Amino acid sequence: MVVAAISQGLCVVEPDGRHEYVALPDPMTTNVCFAPDDPRTAYATLSGTGRLVALDWPRPGLALAFNA
Repeated sequence: MVVAAISQGLCVVEPDGRHEYVALPDPMTTNVCFAPDDPRTAYATLSGTGRLVALDWPRPGLALAFNA
């Protein structure tokens, strides 16, 4: 699982509870999701600087769940 971690960038949490941080160039990473057409592309919101960035991710993420 990958979650935004304000002041830490992104936090990758493994099923056994181990975790690691991926630093991003902003003090306020507030959201992360994966591209529906390419699950190895992560989008993160850098709210401190008002940017949306795309990152190559080493393993595929899950699609965003929503009701149309």
